[in-house]
Amino acid sequence: MKESVLEILTIQNPWWRDPASIRDDLHLRAIADKPYRYDPPILHTLSFLPGDISILRGPRQVGKTTLIKLLIERLLREGVAPEKILYLSCESFADFRSLESLLIHWLQQHPEGVRLFLDEISFVPDWQRALLALSNMGLLEQASVLLTGSNARDLKESGERLPGRRGKGIDLSLYPLSPQELGRLPCFESTAAEDLLEIYLKVGGFPRAIKDYVEKGSVTDTTYETYRNWIIGDAHRYELRQETLRDILFRIAETAGTRVTWPALIKNSPVKSHETALQYVEHLQDAFLCQIIHCYHPNRDGAAPQKARKIYFVDPILQAIGAAWKLGITNIYPWFSEKIRDPSMRGYLFESLVINSFARSRERIYFWYSTKDQTEIDLVLPSAGDLRLYEIKLQAGKPWRALNHAVEIIDPTIFLESREVAT
Repeated sequence: MKESVLEILTIQNPWWRDPASIRDDLHLRAIADKPYRYDPPILHTLSFLPGDISILRGPRQVGKTTLIKLLIERLLREGVAPEKILYLSCESFADFRSLESLLIHWLQQHPEGVRLFLDEISFVPDWQRALLALSNMGLLEQASVLLTGSNARDLKESGERLPGRRGKGIDLSLYPLSPQELGRLPCFESTAAEDLLEIYLKVGGFPRAIKDYVEKGSVTDTTYETYRNWIIGDAHRYELRQETLRDILFRIAETAGTRVTWPALIKNSPVKSHETALQYVEHLQDAFLCQIIHCYHPNRDGAAPQKARKIYFVDPILQAIGAAWKLGITNIYPWFSEKIRDPSMRGYLFESLVINSFARSRERIYFWYSTKDQTEIDLVLPSAGDLRLYEIKLQAGKPWRALNHAVEIIDPTIFLESREVAT
């Protein structure tokens, strides 16, 4: 292995020289003894068996790298030899061959019992070819691998190109914190449910935004800018134009909670093609920034693709960025805090967080409406040959019926107390 490459690896893996150095890791120092520290269940439940290749997906800035460092700290504490743990940030690899070459050299020197953490693997074009080559050489038989990435489509499609090579590895997701998870943080344990929901609507569940609020009482403009730049940077990787991205984000924010077709989404915007709208929104969904929810077709027991759909940002802070960016608004936090005083905006944000909570654990989630009856159901969940229907409201309401089923109400009290929607 070239000396320069070995030096880079040594810098990224300081525990090789001193296991105690993990405590000085930048990511772990940022959360050490902090009241907003959150340990995902994955930290305690993920196993590392030989031959396993697991994939952790989620948006950037959500804490995937911090989770990796916590897992490495756990392994060191459990007695795993430091030299058997490799962390590698993949953002600087130009192609899969350079990644493959480095890993071949390292694995030949450490043939058994290793744990590989390949962070942001989706930055490497055709990365699965490197893993496939290593597997075919037998170099991964005694290795346990965790890959992370921020593009759902890339990770899913590339992972499927490793047939029979993933052992008992599993697919995992890390999302911004839900309101329920926010309430479990030490800094919010004694916060009343109503106040907790108010905080969440303003701040959301991304770690840096929560840190800002706990330490400074608001989300800083620097944090909004950091998240916006991450959105821009990810889009640039896929040759998407910044101006078009800004306009699409604004239209998603502007049409919040309404049914939209692709032509309607670009109405009164500089974007001229609904094919362009589809391309950009699908990218945003792949980057874990928004959810596209389709209308339910009862006869098909599935989506009605020709009907209008709804688009939800996955976190309130993204709603704020989408609305403020095109308008050139600075000092976003007080502006957005005032904006959500509007009942319709509050209603949308509450509906959004309920929808996102269900979407995290279910593949099939829809809404439904009837033009004939002028009736709409916010949430349709097909379940074991049956349907569960919900209306999402800020105020308590009475159940009613549609599609020959009872329509239940989810209000803030029910939502915050329900085990089913808690993540």
